[in-house]
Amino acid sequence: MKLINTTVIDAPIADVWEVLGPNYTRAGDWASAVYVSAARTGAPKVAGAPAAGRVCETSLGPFTESIEAYDPQAYRLVYSATGDKMPGFVRSLVNRWALEPVGPGKTRVVMELTADIAFPFNILMGWMMKIQFRKALRESLEDFAYYVERGVVHPRKVKVDASKKAVRAKGAFA
Repeated sequence: MKLINTTVIDAPIADVWEVLGPNYTRAGDWASAVYVSAARTGAPKVAGAPAAGRVCETSLGPFTESIEAYDPQAYRLVYSATGDKMPGFVRSLVNRWALEPVGPGKTRVVMELTADIAFPFNILMGWMMKIQFRKALRESLEDFAYYVERGVVHPRKVKVDASKKAVRAKGAFA
C-alpha cells in the first residue's frame, strides 16, 4: 500500500528542512501522534544523518525508526519504522519525505508512506488500514506545517500533550 500526501508550507525550504532533517529526532516537539521522541542509540548508517534513527512513544505504542536515506542537498529523508504493537502481517513501514521550493518563501512537502502488508491481510484489512494511515498522515502534515509556519505547536498537539497518556509517556521517557 502506498499513500502520498502533499502540502505547501509558507516558509523557505531551509526553515522547513531544519525541522525535518537536522531536528529529525524531535518529532515529539510538534507531532500530535508522538508524545515524546529521542535519538535512537547507535551510529548512523547513512552519512550525514543526524542520528541512526529515533524512538517515539506514540498513541499507538512505542516505535523505533531507522534513517534509510538522508540528503540535505536534495532535501530528502527516508526512514523505516517498527512498533511493538505493530501486527505481524505488516512486514514493513517506510516513510519518504521530499521538499521542493515552489515560490518565494514557500515549500512543497511530499510525504509518501509505503506499507508492505502480507496476503491475505492486504485484501481483508488493507482498506481499513488505508483509512487510518491516511488520517494519521494528514494530521502529521498539518502538525508539521503549523509548527514550521508559526513556531508553536498545533492546538491538537497542545490537547494531546495534556492527556494522561502523554504525561505518563514523557515521565517514563525522561
